[in-house]
Amino acid sequence: MENDTVDDRKSTNTKNIGDSREKPVLITKSPAMLDLYRKIKLVAKTKATVLITGENGTGKEVFASLLHYHSKNSNKPMVTVNCGAIPGELVESELLGHEKGAFTGAIAQKKGCFEMADKGTLFLDEIGEMSLNAQVKLLRAVEMGTFRRVGGKEEVHVDVTLISATNKILSDQIKAGSFREDLFYRLNVVELYIPPLRHRKEDIPLLVEFYKNVYCDLYELHDADFTKEALEVLMNYDWPGNVRELKNTIERCIVLLEGSKVTPDMLPVSISKAKSKYFNGFSDDSNSYLHIPVGTSLDEIEKQAIKQTLRSVDNNKTEAAKLLGFARKTLHNKLDRYDSESYSTIQNNKAKPEKSDLAEVSAMS
Repeated sequence: MENDTVDDRKSTNTKNIGDSREKPVLITKSPAMLDLYRKIKLVAKTKATVLITGENGTGKEVFASLLHYHSKNSNKPMVTVNCGAIPGELVESELLGHEKGAFTGAIAQKKGCFEMADKGTLFLDEIGEMSLNAQVKLLRAVEMGTFRRVGGKEEVHVDVTLISATNKILSDQIKAGSFREDLFYRLNVVELYIPPLRHRKEDIPLLVEFYKNVYCDLYELHDADFTKEALEVLMNYDWPGNVRELKNTIERCIVLLEGSKVTPDMLPVSISKAKSKYFNGFSDDSNSYLHIPVGTSLDEIEKQAIKQTLRSVDNNKTEAAKLLGFARKTLHNKLDRYDSESYSTIQNNKAKPEKSDLAEVSAMS
């Protein structure tokens, strides 16, 4: 398979890619990423609704572009909407459009993103930032494929392939009451999870080489190289900002480089002096191990493994499920069971009389 490369630039509000046939690129040799790419080419043959999940900076818009590129409607528009960048009062107009005179300032009819993406792809980025009121409007358009523009009376029919993306854990938002469960099931027909860069560190040298060349060409600078020691520092860093942070770091190094070699002392202190806070397999650090006494039940071992894994990924349940080899629903079921068992234990303890109470009863009898 060819080396493809991720360019993870974000839209600021709404963007129409038009019928460009330029292929998004994805540089990787990570088995997880190659498997994800295979899934993308399978899903792209259909019009299934896709939800792309993953941390900030992992390149969710690029994967949405890959889905569009490999689809049958790749010669049609792909419209990208950053749901987190649209003011709440304008979301409905942005998505569904409005009629002339629908509100103050509506001096002409305007097509919304659904209409602009008709026969093509609509990508809703940062879907977890959408207000509940806007979610209601979106749900109807997704379910029926029809809607009314703001201030309009006629039903508008569209045929779009819908892709959404979020860095939020939507199942947690549903429990918190900030995301509609019915909309979640409509959007989550196929979920594609993008692993963070710290879980595919074999891609770091490839990405460093790619972005180094990009910025040397962009700024018309002579070629540069990262020393072995500098690469080791980059490999040992956790990259909480993922590919976006790596890209920005490489740009900074190239811009400030005076010679031809990037050495560890030229890297940002936040990177060169950082210590890993994530579990990345067994190491000399005792915190990377589970200490289990002989005779511990398998259920208790599983429970402790789940808890420590959740701590290692800052309680990101999607990421923890991937590391543990569970479906996310299975992990949620296990956590719900643990909570239920803890509650039962507390209730049972409350129901048991204290020894002093038993003594008083005996004395009275």
